[in-house]
Amino acid sequence: VQIWRLWSLSNDAAVDRMLAGGTAAMNHGGYDAALTSFNSVIELRPNFAEGWNKRATLYYLMGDYDRSIADVERTLDLEPRHFGALSGLGLIYTRLKDNAGALEAYERALLVNPHLGQAKAEIKRLKRKVKGEEI
Repeated sequence: VQIWRLWSLSNDAAVDRMLAGGTAAMNHGGYDAALTSFNSVIELRPNFAEGWNKRATLYYLMGDYDRSIADVERTLDLEPRHFGALSGLGLIYTRLKDNAGALEAYERALLVNPHLGQAKAEIKRLKRKVKGEEI
């Protein structure tokens, strides 16, 4: 929990409020308001990984998987240990029925944070599927 709190701090109180407001809007289905907030966060702090990660989450919820993947990749460029972004990438690839891509993303997430129970379960499930696809 503490790492998420650290990741959510940009060292700019106004940007932090925008991120929190966008997150609240996203959590309540206000996708347009959330997108406006996250776009502003990214414009003001382009090197703040969590701005990109939140927008990636929003794009995922909106079904825009290509943009979500692009924002996850930017998040990981800025914070390679962002296991939340890696887990999100696993979700995206699962939605796209790219089992090998999902497996790789979850394995990378687990390397960063070995306590991700959901990632462990997905890896187990996906290994069976990927093995079956190769036959």
